[in-house]
Amino acid sequence: MTNTQTLANAKRNKIQSDDLAIHNWYQFILGYPPHLVREYIERFDLADDNIILDPFCGTGTTPVEAVKNGISCFGLEANPIAVLASKVKTHAAYDPQMLREYLAWIYCSMKASYQYHGIPEPQEDLFTYETELTQLTIKHEMNLSEQQKKVIPTGFISPKPLQKVLIVREIVRNISEPVARDFFLIALATFIVKEAGNIRFGPEIGRTKPKVDIESIRTFANIAERMIADVEKTSFLKQAQIISGDAREVDKYLPRNLDARINAIITSPPYPNEKDYTRSTRLESVLLDFIRDKKDLRAIKNRLLRSNSRNVFVADTDSQYIQEFSRITAIADEIEKRRLELKKTSGFEKHYNKIVLHYFGGMYRHFKTLKPFLAPNCKLAYVVGDQMSFFRVHIPTAELLAEIADSLGYKVNAIELWRTRTATATKMQIDENVLILENK
Repeated sequence: MTNTQTLANAKRNKIQSDDLAIHNWYQFILGYPPHLVREYIERFDLADDNIILDPFCGTGTTPVEAVKNGISCFGLEANPIAVLASKVKTHAAYDPQMLREYLAWIYCSMKASYQYHGIPEPQEDLFTYETELTQLTIKHEMNLSEQQKKVIPTGFISPKPLQKVLIVREIVRNISEPVARDFFLIALATFIVKEAGNIRFGPEIGRTKPKVDIESIRTFANIAERMIADVEKTSFLKQAQIISGDAREVDKYLPRNLDARINAIITSPPYPNEKDYTRSTRLESVLLDFIRDKKDLRAIKNRLLRSNSRNVFVADTDSQYIQEFSRITAIADEIEKRRLELKKTSGFEKHYNKIVLHYFGGMYRHFKTLKPFLAPNCKLAYVVGDQMSFFRVHIPTAELLAEIADSLGYKVNAIELWRTRTATATKMQIDENVLILENK
């Protein structure tokens, strides 16, 4: 086990080389590292007959570590591509031989389809794959709809890489075995993010210099081969169940037979800031058809915790749950006061005070609907960061969540410093903490 206490601050939130298998398949840039999950599995003294829940499971860090350590796990997530990634990462019964057969078929089908459309590859293809499956040649033109084009941020992918991605997508869609199809869709999502797209992360997602063309056949094969190799060297001792749902309404999604049976929560909800979490996965979500138009995008945002101005809506009512929490309402008032003093009038800035109210109101709902599913003395670890995103007003996230949890009957055991990070706007060091709760 990695002793996180010995890691330098800059490395605490970075994935360690020994943890790349499975976790590296498709990563959410704002996630936390596997060694943190293992630390709390050990500290909470969890056994193989226990159940862990991650109600904000993202791309599956906690579920993967749970099942690798022989502990059953449930994951809840609202972003559909992250749901798929978590399901693919935690599938416990892959057949590597079948996956390699399908990879050979994809490879041959890519070559045949590119040849049909007269699409060259920048470098000579040096691989040789053979398969008994009949190759597929995509003969029709592949295009995004006008509605999809409007949802992709400008410049995130160039025409030639896009054409290749859409052909690969169509090939993978024709795989008859659902488990294999999903496996290669996640390989394609990784290919889109790391190779095809003109995107960078850091901390915000942005554009890079446009790629005129990409080497796709060999690169996609390499990504899939590494994933299959990970399958061969990784064993899961238990199964995870990944559920698509809104963490503010836990009781609507978890099985009823889980009442008072969950032994631990290890999770990291979004923080109240101006990061649009759907933008970080927008390109691959559109190219893989999880988002077909602005209506689909809004539907996804509607199920997310209100943490930024781009997913605050007129009909939102989460703020009503925290009107009695004077520290939270005072922070919201201070943000609005600063806005007026600075004469900031954009629609986004007018939402800043509302974000704070809706965010903590949503977390109130989360804690309340979660509680009936927790076993007595269940331990909960929430990785959350302080914020200064809204006119530099300090938001002590862990402290405020502790106050909410205490009001709902949780015991607040500790607020532990996980690391410090540099605030984008102020360049100040602010805390990222782990809030430790217990079900009384």
